[in-house]
Amino acid sequence: MYKYFIFLSLSLSFSCTPDTPNEKAVSFEKISWKNLDSLKIAYYYDEDYGDYLGKPTFSKESIAWNGKNVIIEGYWIPVSEIGDSTVSVLSALPYAQCFFCSGAGIETVMQIKAEGNLKRMETDEKVALKGKLLLNSDNPMELYYQLVDATLH
Repeated sequence: MYKYFIFLSLSLSFSCTPDTPNEKAVSFEKISWKNLDSLKIAYYYDEDYGDYLGKPTFSKESIAWNGKNVIIEGYWIPVSEIGDSTVSVLSALPYAQCFFCSGAGIETVMQIKAEGNLKRMETDEKVALKGKLLLNSDNPMELYYQLVDATLH
């Protein structure tokens, strides 16, 4: 009888022990640039900046992604080539067609705020990144779409 009690106690203790740490697993959902392509911009003159700035209006679909963990593919654009080494950008289009170089809309670029350092990548290298998507309507000096805590997927 004593053996059965020990066996039962051990069985219950193993069945109650979690297989993973107490932290919840973070899940990411893959999105495409089409999920973000309904951005409208209203331009206004700002006295403090002495220039016209844009105020974005995001689509309901974009708003639904705000704050979510996502995976998105795009082309790496090294912003250091246009003067800022602290900003990284992911583009829906290659460099020759991107927002900075052609007539593509600002909804085709996303500011990357990496978790740590990302490996050095070449212009137009196609990459998949994961992180938390944030919509920026308050800071006119940053892009409207941002991927924070970004890592390579």
